[in-house]
Amino acid sequence: MKKRNIPFGYQYRNGAITIQPQEAVVLNRIFSEYQNGLSLLEIANRLNDENIAYQTGVTGWNKSRIMRLIEDVRYTGKGDFPAIIDEEMHRTMVEIKAQKNSQHSTDRTCEIFHIDVPVICPTCGGEMVRRHDSRFRRCQQRWVCSNAGCRTVIHKADSDLLDNITVLLNRVIVNPGFVQIPAKDESAPTVRVLKTENEIARTLDTLDYDKNTLRKKMLECASLRYADIGSAPYIAHRLKATLADAEPLSTFSLPLFKRTVQAVHLEKDGIASITLINNQTIRKDDEYATDSEYSAESGAENPSENQHS
Repeated sequence: MKKRNIPFGYQYRNGAITIQPQEAVVLNRIFSEYQNGLSLLEIANRLNDENIAYQTGVTGWNKSRIMRLIEDVRYTGKGDFPAIIDEEMHRTMVEIKAQKNSQHSTDRTCEIFHIDVPVICPTCGGEMVRRHDSRFRRCQQRWVCSNAGCRTVIHKADSDLLDNITVLLNRVIVNPGFVQIPAKDESAPTVRVLKTENEIARTLDTLDYDKNTLRKKMLECASLRYADIGSAPYIAHRLKATLADAEPLSTFSLPLFKRTVQAVHLEKDGIASITLINNQTIRKDDEYATDSEYSAESGAENPSENQHS
């Protein structure tokens, strides 16, 4: 493959080195995405997916190529090269690179790294990813939407997020009656069930029927009825029992979190809420969450009586 004889972003014009406008746009995009938390691989994959050329007829973006561009001091105007970025931006990217290179010392046993449920973006509903940036003094952690068309950023310290989740879990631990049980499904049996029941009835009306055939038909009917039973009530009752057995938390409990929570939601102001495994969302300003699919059948304690306590 023919190598470039001038750095990406530049061109020769009338014997002088000048900025290549289209490539400069790509460069500024690369630098911006890197500062916003995208990895080298993510940036390279996006450029390849969009068939953006590195040079005429060549795509082939990879981590090494992106890193060389980020490290190249010539883009600040060194030597005979006109500036495409200022020195502050270049220094910022170098600091980010150094910080990422030091992440091998990060304690990956910390609970935040084992939150394996989706963290939901408040803008587009996409999944957010955690980023760490030691350049920020007040809050070094932030959550960035993985949706390229959104890229919402929410600053939220790990300790604050875990504390918020703990408070929400405690709300349902101290009153598991808040867990909403789906209304009983009183819908009519399916056509297959009715057909099988009629076949059983007709068989019993005969004087001479085969017991083995009847037994198989009855097992088939039982299997069809079981398949018609939704799993939502079972999940809700299991969740309620788990919370009833749990003691109020003084610190975040990863095992309980994994057994009870299926998603975390972040608002733009950083406020967190959780969705339990029964699809019920618990928010900071709610005593309990309501859902049109759920009834008030919640056991000995009636949530409506506790809503304003």
